[in-house]
Amino acid sequence: MAFLPEEIIRNILVRLPVKTLIRSRCVCKHWRNLIRSPSFISDHLHHSSTHRNPSVLLQRRNHLWLLDCKMRPHEVNISPLLDSPNTFQIVGSSNGLLCVRIGRYSEFYPSLLLWNPATREVRQLPPNTPNAKGVHLPLSIGFGFSPVINDYKVVITYHYLKVINFDPVYPFYPLLVLVYSLSSGLCKKIEFGVKDVVLGYESVTVNGIMFWSGRRRNPDVKTYYYAIVSFDIANELFTLIPTPDWSTSTSRLTMYENKLAVLSFFATQDSESLIELWVMEDGSGASWGKKYSSCLIPSVVRPVMTIWMNQIVCDGSKWERYQEPKITLLNISANELKVFNISKCGRGTGCGFILHHTESLVPIGE
Repeated sequence: MAFLPEEIIRNILVRLPVKTLIRSRCVCKHWRNLIRSPSFISDHLHHSSTHRNPSVLLQRRNHLWLLDCKMRPHEVNISPLLDSPNTFQIVGSSNGLLCVRIGRYSEFYPSLLLWNPATREVRQLPPNTPNAKGVHLPLSIGFGFSPVINDYKVVITYHYLKVINFDPVYPFYPLLVLVYSLSSGLCKKIEFGVKDVVLGYESVTVNGIMFWSGRRRNPDVKTYYYAIVSFDIANELFTLIPTPDWSTSTSRLTMYENKLAVLSFFATQDSESLIELWVMEDGSGASWGKKYSSCLIPSVVRPVMTIWMNQIVCDGSKWERYQEPKITLLNISANELKVFNISKCGRGTGCGFILHHTESLVPIGE
């Protein structure tokens, strides 16, 4: 291909999958330098995100599967993650990189890894011990990318664990927060700054902003409200986002049309369940709009998980053990319901944890 212009060669390579590009680095020194260049990696990621059919990652126990647009499962090799029979949880995905928690949720200070499954690069994060008086329990972990500063950050929030009469209680004390930057390789403490709020386990990142759902306490009447907290990755500031009255404890944050969205799940009197999709229009929570509502979901279907290819993804598995796992897709435009059997991913209760994923060449570094 030496007779082809440089621009045409680059145009061809940028359309290839990651595994092919990794093999292509052996063709010649020029190709190796081109494929490893930041500009090519950025162009390849942009092409993959805009032109390839999107995929999702499905985690079931200690197995990881990549589901393509036809719901065909492809098992992901997790050998770079685990050198012992340990448990792991994928806590975030961004531009082909995964943030992985090694160990059970009951462990106070689990190990954290950044991993690119396509290139098989792994980077262990520094120990996340808060180094503060008392016992602190990690509540949630967020992972995301900010295009403003071109950096990936991991956010770990801790809650002070107080013991009264040998029983642990969780007063709404200010959280301790650790932030790790991939570009600098440094970890630092920052202030949470939002009072009377406890964050949930899961987060979603939209346009450089992490979002958590959680509970907010009203100190006067000792009641709890659904809450959404944002974290600006570039400025490292937490903000409480206004939420309308529709919010329930069974809501899940996701992304829809490049905006923050909430999927609310309600059990009804009959054999169906109500799902509503709300989208934050202005970026600050001052304006929310209901984009979709449906009662097509059977009551046996578990709560929603995400939105994928304009479809609401639900766990369609039954509660019984050793049942074949199923995924239910509710098409937002056509208002149609489809059920897919994913028995190749193994039997068991529930279909697991699912999140968006785009394969990339994005490096993790030393």
